[in-house]
Amino acid sequence: MLRRRAPRAENAPARLTDRKERPSGRAFPPRGGDIGCLEQPVHPQSETSQPVRLPRMSTFVLVHGAWQSTGTWDLLTPLLTKRGHQVITPVLRGLGIDQGRLSPDITLTQHIEDVSRALSQSTEKVVLVGHSYAGMIISGVAETNAHQIHGLVFLDAFIPDDGQSVLDLLPSEIAAYFRKVARENGDGWRLAGGEGQLDLWGLKPGLARNFVRERLCDFSLRCFEEAIRIPENRKAGIPTTFVAGVAEGYPARPFFAPFADKARASGWELAEVKTGHDCHVERPEEVANILLARLQRSHPSQSK
Repeated sequence: MLRRRAPRAENAPARLTDRKERPSGRAFPPRGGDIGCLEQPVHPQSETSQPVRLPRMSTFVLVHGAWQSTGTWDLLTPLLTKRGHQVITPVLRGLGIDQGRLSPDITLTQHIEDVSRALSQSTEKVVLVGHSYAGMIISGVAETNAHQIHGLVFLDAFIPDDGQSVLDLLPSEIAAYFRKVARENGDGWRLAGGEGQLDLWGLKPGLARNFVRERLCDFSLRCFEEAIRIPENRKAGIPTTFVAGVAEGYPARPFFAPFADKARASGWELAEVKTGHDCHVERPEEVANILLARLQRSHPSQSK
């Protein structure tokens, strides 16, 4: 199942989806310990981002992270479609509008299959974008569908090697905490979506935090436990950009900073945005320009 966004008129509002409020269950340590709320203004879009020269119409496949849904892209999508580009937002099994089917049988492999299916329905190569947990997904998709991808973008995302799981990539104390929450409150597998994530992601009370809250859903520990199989590491042969959230005091920054370092060491392009984890919500215009710049460098001859 996928969501395909046709280009919309420039003055048309973003369509909001998956707006059902979720219980305020915490799947992260509560505020007041090492993790607090980010003390910085929320910027719906960057005031300093500059427009880039636009290539001909291309397709962006946007893959959301854990506890989120296709609705997380509602602010970014119009900024791409109004410039004439196609946007596909695959529905991941058991999440977002499919959250009624969330079960311990949902796996990372199934999410990779969901996105691979979306690519197979595109008639052209795509720019594949993954946020957070979706770094695992797009790495798996690139392993079997590299020929359909002309650019990868990791938005503050995990970058796995063959045989690694999300729990392997997180600090051991956070991995242990997830297991404890699932064991005590989620029948051994469920991780409830709620205020704890919003705190960790650095979302200050206000519009951006409310936007993300309205699109939260529960998640499965099983997806974090599954090791990815990418023996050929085919993502290494695809032009790639890593976008790092670097706001001061952003609580999860220490978890994702190592992946920015890994991207730099791998020779990837690195962009920094002064936001927390949900850069595409806090500064969608700046992220849109990063994606368009990635597209332009992939196809320099297609500039208008």
